[in-house]
Amino acid sequence: MNKVFYSTTIARLSLLLPFLFLGISGLFSQRIVEVKYQQDSRGIASFTAFNHAYCNYILEVYFTTFDNVKSDQPLPYRAEIKPGLNKLFSISAVNPNVPIKFNYASSYNKGCILPKVDTGFIYLLPISAGKEAQAYVLGNADKPADQSAPQNNWYVIRVRMKPGDTIYASRRGVVTEVEDNDATNDAGLPSAGHENYIEVVHADCSFGHYGILKKASSLVKPGQLVKPGQPIGLVGGDKFGRGSEARFSVYYNQEVNVSQNGENIWKMVMIYVPIPFWTKNNGRTMLKNGAEYISEYPLTIVNRELPKGLVGKKVKSKK
Repeated sequence: MNKVFYSTTIARLSLLLPFLFLGISGLFSQRIVEVKYQQDSRGIASFTAFNHAYCNYILEVYFTTFDNVKSDQPLPYRAEIKPGLNKLFSISAVNPNVPIKFNYASSYNKGCILPKVDTGFIYLLPISAGKEAQAYVLGNADKPADQSAPQNNWYVIRVRMKPGDTIYASRRGVVTEVEDNDATNDAGLPSAGHENYIEVVHADCSFGHYGILKKASSLVKPGQLVKPGQPIGLVGGDKFGRGSEARFSVYYNQEVNVSQNGENIWKMVMIYVPIPFWTKNNGRTMLKNGAEYISEYPLTIVNRELPKGLVGKKVKSKK
């Protein structure tokens, strides 16, 4: 899910009074990306960002007031930050004998700057190896992208299952989000926007979205590495509509520079990827609406993204 947050810190500080820096940087400890600064004995304020998520974020730090201050990096500061602690930039006084004054704010979006997504990557069906199931394709992948829209090329595959069947990972990645607290789908109620799901970030900064999960059925946690063909959760009852079905999509977030009210701003657009799957008897294929397919986990597909040290290690094939 794409998220944007803003924070602002106001500072009217004298470098002759360094103790005034203390305490200001801990105001937003509950945010996904927490921007802080710390002053050293020379009066230099070094900014850092702690990314509490399990995937990269694009961070922008900008100043609305910047009096008697200089930065060692171009401003506004924009960078892709990894999970954990990230060093950003430092500011200092132009004239150390004159008080400085600055206001700063930050915003951030999930994803990478200029992501290089492998749109031809072959995925496994999110069902057990050897299982046959009917697939449906929903989306508008043939519609030209609209840079003003929050999402483009919507594309979701739906695989018919029985209530309680296991959902399997289609590609290697790290779990970024898990939501399995909702029971409305199991009860047969429409719950658009509230379905249980698991999100996984892939090596190319694309995201796999798995749903609909049965309440409290996730087998994985945020931050956990999952491998292709690994059980990750149970499908929900979904009595509303055609019955239980696994829903899977792949998307990435792309920043675009658009004009708004005469000002150029960065906007995040979610772009869905029409993805090919590996199926028995068909090999690499784009799923057709209403067709039936048999899942297969060949080693060439399962082991593609293994770390180099494990590539030659024997792994039991799943037919």
